[in-house]
Amino acid sequence: MAIAAGTSWEDTPMGRGLLGREPLLKRARPSTGSTTLGAVLLMMLLLALPEQIALKTPAETFTATHEVALRDGRLWWRKHGAAWTLLQPDGLPAPRGRLEALKELTADLPAAPKPFRRPERIESISADGDNLIAIGPGGTVYYAKLSTLDWVDQWGPKGLQGTLSVKRLDAFAMSHRKIAYEDLDGNPHPVTAGVTTLYGLRDGGRTLAFADPWLPPNFERTLCLPERGRFIASALSASASTVFVMDAAGRAFTRLVDFDIHGDNPALPYSYGRERRRGAKGAIRTLPGPDWVAQPRIPGRHTTRITILQTGPANADRELRVEGEGGVWTKRLDDDGWTLVPGNRDVSSPWVQGAPPLSPARDVVLTATKPWAGTRITLEDWNPGCEPARLRVEAGAEVLSLELPFHDGLELGGRYVGALLLPPGQTPWLKKLRVLALGRSHLDVELEVTREEVHLLRLPLIDLRFAR
Repeated sequence: MAIAAGTSWEDTPMGRGLLGREPLLKRARPSTGSTTLGAVLLMMLLLALPEQIALKTPAETFTATHEVALRDGRLWWRKHGAAWTLLQPDGLPAPRGRLEALKELTADLPAAPKPFRRPERIESISADGDNLIAIGPGGTVYYAKLSTLDWVDQWGPKGLQGTLSVKRLDAFAMSHRKIAYEDLDGNPHPVTAGVTTLYGLRDGGRTLAFADPWLPPNFERTLCLPERGRFIASALSASASTVFVMDAAGRAFTRLVDFDIHGDNPALPYSYGRERRRGAKGAIRTLPGPDWVAQPRIPGRHTTRITILQTGPANADRELRVEGEGGVWTKRLDDDGWTLVPGNRDVSSPWVQGAPPLSPARDVVLTATKPWAGTRITLEDWNPGCEPARLRVEAGAEVLSLELPFHDGLELGGRYVGALLLPPGQTPWLKKLRVLALGRSHLDVELEVTREEVHLLRLPLIDLRFAR
């Protein structure tokens, strides 16, 4: 097959078909010679499947145990080192068990569970840990464990289940954390059933959102991107709750964050108090969770095709990979620099170049409408999508600037939970605040946010309202 000058193989009809972007051939009724044709196509597909997947894409992905590839709208898989086979039963998500037959029989009854709707083809995939998602037409998410292949097309807890769609997302990445993480004070927090998170970029890379199977089926929950939300992400990868983003200029950041680590799970105990904990107190998780970490610049030409993978049980046991000229750039999460692993690769994306794009700053300064007697109080760096803010108290010659981390909690809708972090010192107002905090290094507060104001309170002790 001849390829026009300036056209890559991936952009030919055959290449797009083998990458799962469109069918190789229009589907037709079997006819004379169809068996031979099918055998030829099967051989072509097998020849097009990779010997090894080093970088994840919407058409090829891997976990610690399996590799999965998308060809002609169908899923192929294998355990590492084994031969490729069509994922049972026919390369498309399918329900299992007698429960699905019962759903079909009761589909017309009120409040009956919805029967599984098989997709005609799969358009993209993502996997991590034991999790695999396949995206059907219209962006519908199909979710299964690689260990069972028990597919579901409904997302969310019982009573709130529905279809999850990635249609509005620019990119997405599946994560599955089955290991403990260490909080800010080094306290380990084990996992029982595992933490599944589907991260997604939207709004041209200006918003990072996530979905969790224990939350309603949407991407309404967001996480602040680096540089207090000014960073515009061009690429996204995730593994074991560690998110890896890169912008069009090649700047890269990583962050360990999920619903539990961020502090939003009401079933888990959290504290802004700093201490190493043992015994019964060991279950308490120190907040805030880890922030974004800037990764060193790559010392060579590279694209924004990125991958992160878990390599061990510790927070830093992750490997970063980036497509480069003549191979793959790689580093451990906490290494100081990158190493190029040579390999003959056809580069799939443009080289990064130019100045980094940035979103406008969203931080504002609000002023207390009724401050404490003899003071002027402002709420600085306020941005409801990005923590922390700072509470500035001016009382004569005394000036306090108190860090105010906060998080959403279970329900979204303008109510946040946080704390004023009290630094060491014996100034008059700091002493007063420490009394309110009962001698602790933090003072728990709540924030009620509307379009007109921010209400900071810990009734009956603190009741401050801030406006522009």
